[in-house]
Amino acid sequence: MPPVHERVKPIKSYPDHRAARHEMLTSRIALMTLCVVLIVGVFAGLALWQGRAQLFERKHAVAMDVVQSVESMIDRVALEHASLMPLVGIPCDEARQRLSATDAFIPYVRTGALVADGVIYCASSYGATDVPLSSYFSEIRRDRPSYRLVRGTLTQPGRPSLLAFFPDTVPDALGRGVLFYLDGAYLSDILRNDSRFGMDQINLRDGNVMLTLQGAVESDKQPPTASASRFPLEVVVHPSPRLVRDIYQHQLTLFIPIGIAFAALFVWLMSNSFTPRRTLLRAVRAGIARHEFDVHYQPVVELGTGVCVGVEALVRWSHPRWGVVSPNDFIGVVEGDPLIVPMTRMVVERALDELHQQKIPRHLHLAVNLAPRHLQSSHAIADLARLLASHGRGRPVIAEVTERYLFDDPQAALASFETLRKQGVRFALDDFGTDRSTLAQLQDFHFDYLKIDQRFVAELEDDRTDLIRGIIALARQIGLTLIAEGIETMRQHRSLLELGVAYGQGFFYAQPMSAASLARWLALGSTQALVSQGHSRSGAALEPAPPGPRSSRFPRRDLRSDDA
Repeated sequence: MPPVHERVKPIKSYPDHRAARHEMLTSRIALMTLCVVLIVGVFAGLALWQGRAQLFERKHAVAMDVVQSVESMIDRVALEHASLMPLVGIPCDEARQRLSATDAFIPYVRTGALVADGVIYCASSYGATDVPLSSYFSEIRRDRPSYRLVRGTLTQPGRPSLLAFFPDTVPDALGRGVLFYLDGAYLSDILRNDSRFGMDQINLRDGNVMLTLQGAVESDKQPPTASASRFPLEVVVHPSPRLVRDIYQHQLTLFIPIGIAFAALFVWLMSNSFTPRRTLLRAVRAGIARHEFDVHYQPVVELGTGVCVGVEALVRWSHPRWGVVSPNDFIGVVEGDPLIVPMTRMVVERALDELHQQKIPRHLHLAVNLAPRHLQSSHAIADLARLLASHGRGRPVIAEVTERYLFDDPQAALASFETLRKQGVRFALDDFGTDRSTLAQLQDFHFDYLKIDQRFVAELEDDRTDLIRGIIALARQIGLTLIAEGIETMRQHRSLLELGVAYGQGFFYAQPMSAASLARWLALGSTQALVSQGHSRSGAALEPAPPGPRSSRFPRRDLRSDDA
């Protein structure tokens, strides 16, 4: 049988049904757009963070190279101060010659000087002097050397120097020792050498004075890039704008494509997750759990008398937000998903229980549709057989199967037929003539009934009966009882009766209804009155057409049970 939505007219949805779906789609697009922006933004942030980390590592490496070079210079000078310490206290005239001879071989030193009683009294380059040591150092430690970066000395005010004072270790020798003037040019060379690594400015400072490539200036308040561990010296590195641009551009080039790839993956996952089909399946699954689905019943009548001989179970969905959802919108999707198995079970169980509760006569058969998921699954068929055994209560059941489902896996379908036949289930071939059936294939399945599709029934309005006659002839040849569906007019009713079709269903007799409405409808006998009126208007009662030449070999199966 065609899907439910092809057999009944669409149910009118609530006015906000389409608006709700549009609102949902709009909100999902907005959510996906926001998430994509966030994903790309996160990776852009990671690129900037990584660029900043790389830039810091580059600056720190250069600063540490400067620190190590300066420390190496000071360590080299510190090795020589012991050779000059015996000269401290000797008059400058006697000590200068030896002082000059010694510091001439000390690298990086511009001048060596002797200090006694806190006064610089003798220098190798300019002889006797009288300069307080406190003019350079605010505090002198006896236990360790003191260092000071100066913008210039009293004798050479414009020439930056690094002063290193090594105190005498003799007790009570405070203010005695050797003072070295390290030429600032050597320090500038170190800064200039390291600036080739993309640094715009490298500065060496010790507090108030900062040495740059342009000379000594007042110290700034920038946080140090690196500090010497043994000397009170700090290095501040400023990268060039080109280096900053290159590093950040490189990181963005790496991370942005990754972010775009992740965003594309996210969109793909969201699109597959939020496709209308998946959204619908999730809603159906939730609807089954929340009991949003109802079963309606469309009567099947004997055309000659109008007597109801059975009903077909059709599912209806009332969504709390979307309103009444037309079968057009969900049946076709659910039939192609494993969800059809629990839905079919729900329909069959509820239909059997409701018909029993409403005291619908047990001789009226119940027709249900089976999807391919059932026919191809032995477990689903076994479960359905157990359900029929426990809830059937002697009611005849007809399983309607669409012909296109049979030949995907004919062996599994035959096994499913056999399992259900053991429970007394009879089978109707639905949608006949709309697919690829052959006579030999149909005979293999031993159907009991053949349903004439409503598309062929509609052609009777134009007096086109060739297709219907061919289907009737084929059904009689293989012994199948005919049921026409989609009958909507008296003209179609009379034409089918004249052609020998025994049973039918459609809006002409009754629309699908609840079990309670079905009980009232049966009590009124509406169809019998309608058929009787139609026959009287036609002038005489319409008798079924005589059976075909082979009907004696294949007697017509009666849809009514013996106790009807």
